[in-house]
Amino acid sequence: MEVQELLITNAVVRSVDDDDSVHGAVLIESGSIAAVGSEANLRLKASNQAAVFDAGGRTVVPGFIDAHNHMSFAAFAPVTVNCMTPPLASMDEVLEVIRAHCSNLVRGQWASGFGFDMSKIREKRTPSRYELDEVSPNNPFFLVDVSGHAGYANTAALEAAGITQCTPDPWGGGVERDGHGLATGTLMGTTAGLLNSISWEDYAERDWDHAVELLESKAKQYLAVGLTGVGDACVTAKGAELYRRADEAGRLPLTMQQIHGGDFLFDRQDLGNHAVLERIHRKGTRMLRGGAMKVFVDRAYPDSGAIHQIHDGCVKHVGTNFYNPREVRDIALRATGLGIDLVVHAMGNCAIDIILDAYEAVRETFGRQPVLRLEHAFVAETRQATRMAELDIDLVANPGLAHNVGDLFSGWRGENQNHLKVIPVRSMIDAGVRVSFASDHPAGTFSPAEIMWTAVARRHLTGVSIEPEEAVTAAEALRAFTIHAAQASGRDSEEGSLEKGKRANFLVLDRDPLTCTTDDLRRLQVDRTYVDGRLAHQRAE
Repeated sequence: MEVQELLITNAVVRSVDDDDSVHGAVLIESGSIAAVGSEANLRLKASNQAAVFDAGGRTVVPGFIDAHNHMSFAAFAPVTVNCMTPPLASMDEVLEVIRAHCSNLVRGQWASGFGFDMSKIREKRTPSRYELDEVSPNNPFFLVDVSGHAGYANTAALEAAGITQCTPDPWGGGVERDGHGLATGTLMGTTAGLLNSISWEDYAERDWDHAVELLESKAKQYLAVGLTGVGDACVTAKGAELYRRADEAGRLPLTMQQIHGGDFLFDRQDLGNHAVLERIHRKGTRMLRGGAMKVFVDRAYPDSGAIHQIHDGCVKHVGTNFYNPREVRDIALRATGLGIDLVVHAMGNCAIDIILDAYEAVRETFGRQPVLRLEHAFVAETRQATRMAELDIDLVANPGLAHNVGDLFSGWRGENQNHLKVIPVRSMIDAGVRVSFASDHPAGTFSPAEIMWTAVARRHLTGVSIEPEEAVTAAEALRAFTIHAAQASGRDSEEGSLEKGKRANFLVLDRDPLTCTTDDLRRLQVDRTYVDGRLAHQRAE
């Protein structure tokens, strides 16, 4: 039976409003926040029919919002091969788990793996197409690199995608070849994105009902760590179909912002494609929204994000760009003119400057109203923070990735590049930039507690500190996962803080993230998750 009125008492209610006010109770009516305040005052406001939950002194906060996640892809992890390195430590171990998985598949069915990082295995290399042929002889197989920007295909997968000696490198992509011009199996950029999407779509279209089950199961995992809202940072046409089916079946238990990509991962945006525009502008529902578009400016493999290093006083460009500056500016202006919110991916300082120039043109033409987002900023300059703040750009950062791959970003920066910082969220906040935290899952953990801990501790898995001067406070981390993430998603009028009239998306935590120790922050547990005032998750005692 649905509870129409609920009073939470004996709590530390951190509203995360403009004043960071703290209260003792919160009253929910018909799925919305009716009031926050003292327990005595709210008991007077509540009706005799109100259900009462005694929080036992625990902390209540708004639901966490992961504004940059790849839920539609991550949901399929149970039917793909877990090639995470670690715990896998050698090429033989990686190949063996692939063999075990593919031996049970129907001949011809696509298979894929995820989580592989060649820098974390003993051999420090990628698998060849022929090694993958041996462990997947009857099925097209594609292993997605941990970066998401590369992958490794067997011969059947290459043939299914039409990649031969005669195939040129497509826009934004690459096919690694040996001395005879044959593909080695390593694919980059849009080529990797195409194979990733083909393998995903093959499974989804064979069994849409099971695909919806997988999506709902993933959403329940998110609810268990306190996520009540997610932004899927590259929704393809088939991804949008999956979300539509789940929403219509009542199996999307958290709020979802679709950030639309092209026909496949990393695909070039074509604003003349009416199907894409129709998908972006499709009317939203209470749980499912659209209206935003993803643009990738730089890629991560085989070199790095687009970065400007300085050597002997001269600027050296490293990394690979998807677009030139004029193209980014034209896309930004045209998209904004079509009423589309922009979410632009930039990992290096060169890519960031390109986006800032484009966004300055958008502000000059359309004013301050449009939501303009910049994703990642893994290797950035502190000077860029001031300009971002002036242009009112939301930075959606991924400090949680510092724990697993902070050493990779440090390598991208290079030696003696003092103008560059790795994930400089402290510098951004101090300059006045509104910063949100997000997971980029499956590239990293989706646990907000883990991500907030990394943002505060700045510790790599080896124990080495990753630019500790860029650490944030726990209070800043909480805002970055709640109200700031809601603002970046264009939903701050309805979620992200505990204020009268907003949706009752909130959490009951086992400890106070603002007063516990840094190490305890990592161990934070979500005892209860509420979405629209309904109990969506309860931790087993």
